[in-house]
Amino acid sequence: MNETTIFPREKRADFLFEKILNDPWACEKLQETFANYLCYNEDAYDAPLPAEEFAQALFNSYHNRDLSAFLMAICNNTLFDLLRNSFLIPYRFNADGKTNPVIMTDDNGQLLPEYETSIWEKEYRHFHKIYQTLGNNKNIYLARAYRYSHDYAANDMKPEQKILEKSDGVLLIRELPDTVKQKETEAEAYSAVWNLMIALEKELPMSYIFYGQDSLVKNNSRYDEIGIFLPNSLFLTNLEHHTEKAEEIIYAKEQ
Repeated sequence: MNETTIFPREKRADFLFEKILNDPWACEKLQETFANYLCYNEDAYDAPLPAEEFAQALFNSYHNRDLSAFLMAICNNTLFDLLRNSFLIPYRFNADGKTNPVIMTDDNGQLLPEYETSIWEKEYRHFHKIYQTLGNNKNIYLARAYRYSHDYAANDMKPEQKILEKSDGVLLIRELPDTVKQKETEAEAYSAVWNLMIALEKELPMSYIFYGQDSLVKNNSRYDEIGIFLPNSLFLTNLEHHTEKAEEIIYAKEQ
């Protein structure tokens, strides 16, 4: 049997799955996300695929033993999409070659000229006021980020990124200790930052966590970095406190 999966099969995912299985809160989040995205639940009005394309996707996933293809056919998410949208693993910085998050201010908190007409002046003034009062405002930016899943493109059944929700907010980027440099797979890397991410999600629910392996460059050396994105719709009120809380969690885990 010729097996061709739509995404490379992730190796050594058991490291990550074991952590999720050992946390009842995480298991509940995953089950809830799957149920919410299930295409044929009682709240769904339209099937995401024509019947013939659904059947083709279903049979292809069976022949190729491809769980992600099956999940895309029934809930428009791969397995790792479900984990990301349950806020159980981070988003990769600039996944699939698409800029995410988009940083709209410079290292001094000034709005970049190209975004002057794409952001509400009130939002920027609020950000800048908070930025000036923070004890540590290094690598803190006004940014735009989005959550995504994957869907089949029309006609050719090729997977493509599907934007679920865009938000403006505040992005903190912080260097991580060298805990994942030797990790060979994406799943292992996610497992290595699991405790930090779950602490952030439990304290700051619905924040977007971004992760980059060897993506931060300083003095000709590469480091792992984590980004905490706080959407304005959830965190604009008392943003100073939320920003400080994120800092406390990161630095507590680094000690």
